[in-house]
Amino acid sequence: MSEQQKNERERLVFAEDVIDLRALFKVLQKRRKVIVLVTFLAVLTSGILSFFFLQPVYEAKTLLMVTLAAEQQRVVEQGDLEDVVGKIARIPVMTMNTYLGQIKSEALMARVIDKLGLEMYEPRHLLAMVDAQIIRDANLIEVRVQHTDPVLARDIANAISSEYLVMLSERNQEQMARSVDFLQRQREETLAQLDEAQAKLKEFEAQPRSVAVLEAEFAQKSEDLARYKSQLNVATIELQQISAGVARMQEELDATPATVSVERTTEEGMVVTAKEPNPVYTSLSERLSERKAAQAEKEAEVAALTQLIATLEEETQVLLAELSTKRAQQERLQSEVNRLEATADLLAEKVTQTEIARSIDLGQTSVVVVSPANTPTAPVKPNKKLNIALAFVLGLMVSVVLAFVLEHLDYTIKNPEDVERHLDLPVLGVVPAVDARTARGTY
Repeated sequence: MSEQQKNERERLVFAEDVIDLRALFKVLQKRRKVIVLVTFLAVLTSGILSFFFLQPVYEAKTLLMVTLAAEQQRVVEQGDLEDVVGKIARIPVMTMNTYLGQIKSEALMARVIDKLGLEMYEPRHLLAMVDAQIIRDANLIEVRVQHTDPVLARDIANAISSEYLVMLSERNQEQMARSVDFLQRQREETLAQLDEAQAKLKEFEAQPRSVAVLEAEFAQKSEDLARYKSQLNVATIELQQISAGVARMQEELDATPATVSVERTTEEGMVVTAKEPNPVYTSLSERLSERKAAQAEKEAEVAALTQLIATLEEETQVLLAELSTKRAQQERLQSEVNRLEATADLLAEKVTQTEIARSIDLGQTSVVVVSPANTPTAPVKPNKKLNIALAFVLGLMVSVVLAFVLEHLDYTIKNPEDVERHLDLPVLGVVPAVDARTARGTY
């Protein structure tokens, strides 16, 4: 496409846009009476309704400050028994949204109706008049009440504040009362279990072969076993000494001749050599016999001590196994008693703490009325200037749309331009409109 063709195309598009804009303005000018009439009627209707029909609505505001928001309470979750019981006995933790939800509840509206004697209203109707919002970055709740009666709007706002404080205290006392009842029942059940556990422990300790008896018997046997082992050690050493002495004397005996040669002179004067028992040999032999007898006695003593020690060790192992079993049972029973005692003490402590928390006036301590509602002097609705301005804008918009709709639905031919637009034919001539007066003037 050449540059000239592009310019020609842009000129045609611009011409079409100009023609379209001119057509639009021509339609608006043609239907200006409709536009003015519709806009005027809208403004007039809005003014009449705002000034003569709509009742003025007054708004009363009260401001509440929450002093126990959840962000200020640090709750540590430990998961043990004390933490579980502590949760039951703890004052309810509420967030700002919780307070807001309670204020915008039908239960509170019903209390307000009863207090002010507004039997003609239902809670949902009264709730439609109330708006409560949390002020950002602050523990403040603003309560707004709108009503055609400024005094009643003020009374409703103040009644909401006062009744909410009372409701908070009552709900806290109800929950704390339920917690006290629950903790007391649990404590009674725990005390009953404690009595049963203590009875089982006493019955176990009263058995003939109790842990104390077994411990005393085990101590005695251990003492005897230690003494016999000591005796065995001494006897073993003595046996070794005796055995060593016997071996040495046996060597000496073996080295000593049994007889000795002795020269004797007979009566005839002759010298004769005779064999006689060796007294040293005889003495060594007697001493060796004594030592062997002592060795045999000591060996018998060592054997007896060894057998006695083996028997005592076997009896001690059996006794130790029985003692371990009985001791484990006793420790288990004692541990159960200790646990139940600790649980009973904890429940008693939490009952006392919950009783104290029950006496706290939560409504007066967690929520404070910072600014009570005053009687409003000027209405907030209707905003007459705003209503008239909106009616003007809406009426103008509707009238313009209506003008284009009427123009689109109008297919009649009233001028040469309509002929060219609808029939796409050139106009060759125009027949003027002639009435009777114009005709008489012409002729």
